[in-house]
Amino acid sequence: MKKMLLLFLVYACTANEKKRQDPFPVLTGKDDEWATYEGRWLTNDAIISFELSLKSGAFGIDSYYKLQESIVSANKAGGPTSYGLYSTYTGFANKELGICLHELSTYGEGSYLRFKKSGDSQEEMFFITRGNDELLPCDNGFKPITTDWRYTLHKRSSMFTVEGYITFEQDSAEFYERNTSDHWKVADLGEFDKLRIQYIQLAKVRPEGIYLRALAYSVGDTTSPSGNSLVIKRIKNMGKDPVDYGIDLE
Repeated sequence: MKKMLLLFLVYACTANEKKRQDPFPVLTGKDDEWATYEGRWLTNDAIISFELSLKSGAFGIDSYYKLQESIVSANKAGGPTSYGLYSTYTGFANKELGICLHELSTYGEGSYLRFKKSGDSQEEMFFITRGNDELLPCDNGFKPITTDWRYTLHKRSSMFTVEGYITFEQDSAEFYERNTSDHWKVADLGEFDKLRIQYIQLAKVRPEGIYLRALAYSVGDTTSPSGNSLVIKRIKNMGKDPVDYGIDLE
C-alpha cells in the first residue's frame, strides 16, 4: 500500500510539473482554433488598442489567450503582452458567455480595463459576448462598461492589403477596391477618425474618391448590405495615386 501511495504521489507531482512547464501553444493566422478580436479604448490622455486571441476549447475547461495592449499618448507609447489561461462562464441573458483573462502582465505606465483579483495582486480582464463576433468590456461582476461598438472588441478576419478609393459622406465612408472591384462599407473602427481627417484635407470636391492603400481586415456588421464591413488597421499611402505617376508599388 505504501509503495502504491508513493508511486501515486510521484506521478501527481510529475503531472503537475509537466502542466506548469507546458509551453504556450504556437499562434498562427492559419490556425482555425484561434479567434482574434480587435478594439480600442479611450482615456483622458491615451488611446489603447487591444488585440486579443482566444484558443477554442471545451466549455468549462480553461484555454489559452494572448493579449497585446498598445497604449499611445502625447508622451508615451508601448504596452504589455500577456499570455495565459482564460475561463468562460454561463448564466447570462440571451445565452451570452462571460470571459475572464487571468494573470495579465503588469505595465508600469498604468492599467486599463483591469481588475485586481480579490486578496491578490494578480490582475484580470473581463468580457461578455454580444452575438457571435463581439466582446463587451466588463467590470469584475460582468457588468458591461460600454455597449458602444466603437469601443468593444470585434472578431476579425485575417489581415489583407487593400488598394483603391475611399469616399466620405458626412460620418459614413465607402471604399472601392480596384484590384477586386469590391465595394465595402468602412466601419468606424481602427483608423477611421484619422482617415476622415486626411480625407477632409485632401478632397477638393465631395464626394471625391481619394486613393488609399492600407492594411485592413473585415468584421461582421449587420448594418452593411453584405453583412461585413472593412476596418482600416494601418494606412500605408493616401492621397496621390501611384498609377498617375507611373509608380509600381509591387
